Amino acid sequence: MAVALKEDYQRALDEQKKEVRELVMAGLEQIKEGKTEDFHAVCDRLGKKYKK
Repeated sequence: MAVALKEDYQRALDEQKKEVRELVMAGLEQIKEGKTEDFHAVCDRLGKKYKK
């Protein structure tokens, strides 16, 4: 039972990491396109999304 919970937790953690990486890459793309002025704005949006 504990092993299954640990695997579920690890899967959820890996999925969250993947989502954060995708959001960071999208933010960098927005910077290149001139839609966002700096990387700090991207990080602030991510922080607000994941802080609870």
